[in-house]
Amino acid sequence: MKLKLLLILAILAITVSPVMAGNNTTVVDNPTQYISDEPMTEALESGDSNISFSDGYKGYCIEWGEHSAEKGDKFYVHDEDVDNNIKTFFVYFYEESQRDVIATQHMIWKFTDDKQFSRFNQTLYEKIIEKAATVKVPNDGVLKVNDTTEMVYSFRNFISNINEYQNYFAYKIYFRNITPESNLTENSTGNGSAGTSQNLTNQTGIKENIVQNRTNASFKKAKLAKVNGNHETGNPLVLLALSLAVLVFKRRK
Repeated sequence: MKLKLLLILAILAITVSPVMAGNNTTVVDNPTQYISDEPMTEALESGDSNISFSDGYKGYCIEWGEHSAEKGDKFYVHDEDVDNNIKTFFVYFYEESQRDVIATQHMIWKFTDDKQFSRFNQTLYEKIIEKAATVKVPNDGVLKVNDTTEMVYSFRNFISNINEYQNYFAYKIYFRNITPESNLTENSTGNGSAGTSQNLTNQTGIKENIVQNRTNASFKKAKLAKVNGNHETGNPLVLLALSLAVLVFKRRK
């Protein structure tokens, strides 16, 4: 009798322990397929929390009562209905979301399943709720962190192709340096329209100078021709007077 009682207690302990830890290991005997025409991704590892997928996203379970993902499981990439509370958590409380994987999973299950486990942080939860009420976080966006850094984020829901398996909240976040827009604008303006206008003005001035120089050159050529003509042919009246004077002088002789 005691042996049977011990066996029953052992079975109960094995069954209850995953629930206490917040894990999902529900056995599915006859899984059914979920069919969609959406693009697919694949789990690169097994588990509930912060597992990696083949398209570069990482994901957390959003259905506590279903079977965990196994390595190689397929998921449809769904870009609608991503929970704004969870997106707010990862964007505006990023450090907290990355500090403790289990605590983050417990926070997500509070939002999706209203489950409250040992590492759930009530104070943080209330802050997230308060912030989410004032912002609508897009699925894909950029958030300025400071004058030199910005956060680039992307969120999706991954829907299992097996109806009895968990779906996942998926995220991809990285940080990059900010290129000062003011400098780009100034450089663009200085080297662009204003610079072009100045260059056009300079080119116009050059063209005007060339035209003026050509005009001056033509004028000088005409003047030189006139002067040279005077030297070569002389004044006709002067020549006529000299001729008459020579004739008169000869007759007197």
